[in-house]
Amino acid sequence: MTGGETPDFYFLGVVSAEPDYRLSVLMNRHLGTDLRKGPDDITLRAGSGSLAYSRFTSVPPQFSLVSNRCEGTMLIRKLKNIDFLFLSYGLNIRQKAEELAATIREIPEVTAVFVFDSREISDRNLPLLAL
Repeated sequence: MTGGETPDFYFLGVVSAEPDYRLSVLMNRHLGTDLRKGPDDITLRAGSGSLAYSRFTSVPPQFSLVSNRCEGTMLIRKLKNIDFLFLSYGLNIRQKAEELAATIREIPEVTAVFVFDSREISDRNLPLLAL
């Protein structure tokens, strides 16, 4: 556990010029998932307003696709070149994360996929991703 509050996990950083809804459809077709837009966006306070980072979650909950960008700001600032974060419940073995990344790289509209370890990323918003 990092800091005693967030379990260690692997997640994928996805680079794609596609909008979130289109990427979710492409991933559903390629992975056989059922990512759906839900009411549980990640919302952060920003000045006098708030920022909502879209989240698509599979039914039943197994995967989540979260936008890393909203109005020019990043959810995970250290990952400024990453457009989306893809999470899988129970993805705590690097080999499984690498296999999932290789499968997502097969989607032509995906430019790149990177595997990240939550223990190696220091960001105050990281606990918001924990599944």
